Amino acid sequence: MAPIIRTCSLGLALLLAAPAAAQTADLTDYVRARAADAAGAAGVAAQGYGRALAATPDDPVIALRAYRQALMVGDMALATRAAAVMEKAGVAPPDTALVDMAVALAAGNQPGAADAVKRLKGTPFDFLMPIFTAWLAQARGLDGVAVIDSLDLGALGRRYAAPQRALMLLAQGKDDSAAMESMATLAGGDADTRIDLATVRGRDGGRFLLGGGGPELEAVLQSLRAPQPVTITYGLSSMFRAMASDLGGDRMATLTIVLARCALILDPGEIRARIVLADAINGAGAPDLALQTLAAIPKDSPFARRAAGVRVAVLRDAGRADAALADARALAEDRGATPLEVERYAQLLTDTGRHDAAARLYAEALRRGGEGSADLHLDYGLALEKAGRWDQALPELRKAAELAPNRAEMLRTLGVALINHGGDGAEALRLLERARKIAPEDAEVADALGWAYVRQGEVARGAALLETATRSDPAGSTANEHLGDAYWRLGRQFEARYAWRAAAIHAAPADAERIARKLREGLTAAS
Repeated sequence: MAPIIRTCSLGLALLLAAPAAAQTADLTDYVRARAADAAGAAGVAAQGYGRALAATPDDPVIALRAYRQALMVGDMALATRAAAVMEKAGVAPPDTALVDMAVALAAGNQPGAADAVKRLKGTPFDFLMPIFTAWLAQARGLDGVAVIDSLDLGALGRRYAAPQRALMLLAQGKDDSAAMESMATLAGGDADTRIDLATVRGRDGGRFLLGGGGPELEAVLQSLRAPQPVTITYGLSSMFRAMASDLGGDRMATLTIVLARCALILDPGEIRARIVLADAINGAGAPDLALQTLAAIPKDSPFARRAAGVRVAVLRDAGRADAALADARALAEDRGATPLEVERYAQLLTDTGRHDAAARLYAEALRRGGEGSADLHLDYGLALEKAGRWDQALPELRKAAELAPNRAEMLRTLGVALINHGGDGAEALRLLERARKIAPEDAEVADALGWAYVRQGEVARGAALLETATRSDPAGSTANEHLGDAYWRLGRQFEARYAWRAAAIHAAPADAERIARKLREGLTAAS
């Protein structure tokens, strides 16, 4: 998905520009919209940008802001109007073609959708053109499967084409060996793909895709009735939702919103897309709108628990720790709680310093089927360590490293813990040296191994690695402090203070006084 990151580059250039046409008009609406935008009040921002665009209908800068906010709040009339302004100016970001296509298809305007698909050529989204072309052919009564099989998909296109091909087979009424073979291949994939295929086959036909797949899949299975017709809008909505889920994360929130919104334009009842949209809206800095989006999901939906998990994350990110803890606790203490829900509650307890309580929850998550999870054993071990129960923590950290012997994080954590608690120094070095081979670019690993060398008396060797760590992560407080300590031991006192000053910039409150004392007094037995 890396090429998609470029989709917002044109938009970024526009955002950095001053609104030219608006300079001669009343900027009150625009200024208020910007303020609301910065405050995360997406609804107010969208209305303000809409009024500003009406006052200056040819300004592409205002149009871009209006377009982005409109997609967040679901004002498709404003989004379409703003996109037209940017297209007329020749500066529309490529994702406007995706939105235009979805709007056209939802309105039954297949020629309009085909025109929008043509605009994708040469953009980061052109890998989707074969899939769109095949569906549009199928919608005209042609064989979409034959079309998609005849086109060069590329690696990224194949990632999304396989489920679409299976849906096209079902749309053709081919519930035969070809369709079954295609679905069987996908049945071992992610849960959402299985749900997409099962939904159109109904409860009886979808049982082999969902049965025994866990609480959510069982809930989906119980909600299914008769088979549903497979349409171009259903197929492409599922694809847009899958792409949005794949992107995720705050850094790609803008594009995730576009894709999730396209899924909802095509299928307004796509609850999973609404959950992804809420998560992305939160990542874009509008937690209240994210919570409103989640509130629209029915409590009896098979995906209600998934939505509740996102709600916990939104509340946590918004600094509403008590509400997040209350919601997470309700999920974790429910009889049908999954290991992930128990783990999520434990993580929140850890974040608030309740390490003993967190340790009990991690143990519960392990008992509920998480025994094979290296991450769970790691988190359990760290909670026990922070709770002062090192003898119990060590076996859990060892188990995490045993389950994931090629993950540098597991090896680094165990190695550092052994050193900090006076464990086997030779074993710790072996673990850290192995972690370094696995992740030679990882600054935390370089810092841990370098500091281990320093503590073993190989100060010059350790300082070289610590220098590498600080070059990779100049703002790293721990690595800079360790480097300062190493320099001081080597008699390089001026450089030591320089490193400690760098460490002090981003030091946590608990570390700030120790680093300040080193800057005043140098390295002493007390520091």
